Amino acid sequence: MCQRMGARLVWPMSNFIVFARMAGTVIISLVSVNKYITEGIQHAIGENRAIKIASLITYSIPFSITADLTADTGGGQGLAIGVLNLAIVIPQSAHT
Repeated sequence: MCQRMGARLVWPMSNFIVFARMAGTVIISLVSVNKYITEGIQHAIGENRAIKIASLITYSIPFSITADLTADTGGGQGLAIGVLNLAIVIPQSAHT
């Protein structure tokens, strides 16, 4: 695409596309939060402190271990973390 249109045009276009997608995410999030304005969104995690701490550990430790193990392999951390992310998201999507 850069060879056809030039990098000076492709780069701003891709940045604008990312901006538009992120703005869409903000709009969807605001609509979702407004839906739960009466009870708030904290009920999704719960008010139990132990559950919050366990969730933080569960969400962060696999990614930090993956980053640490793949740091010196030369293949890049992005691919390994992307595969780990898919391994987490696909079963969640299949469950719903």
